Amino acid sequence: MSEHKFIDNKCQKIIELKRKVCTVENGCSLVVINQKGVDPLALDALAKEGIIALRRAKRRNMERLVLACGGNAVHSVDDMDLKDLGYAEKVYESVLGEDKYTFVEGCKNPLSCTILIKG
Repeated sequence: MSEHKFIDNKCQKIIELKRKVCTVENGCSLVVINQKGVDPLALDALAKEGIIALRRAKRRNMERLVLACGGNAVHSVDDMDLKDLGYAEKVYESVLGEDKYTFVEGCKNPLSCTILIKG
């Protein structure tokens, strides 16, 4: 039960940040990208709030996302602040063949890109 409460507290902090930033007027959404796993209960709680949670991102990809989207990678939800948020116009997942890919488009500082060639 204490593990469930611990996860709920973390999710609640993310949800509170989303409610500060994302309004109907500005049409913004929140995407959480994590290098480790995300508990299924947490995924469900975040999804109910309209928050996309991506898990098991590679370290190098996280570094690239910070450079491209701005913001900061944080180590704890306790440390999160508005200044830590980056920006992208569009984040979506696409299945190509048997693999899933996450696309992040419309970044503030797009100094790198990935070219995906299917053959």
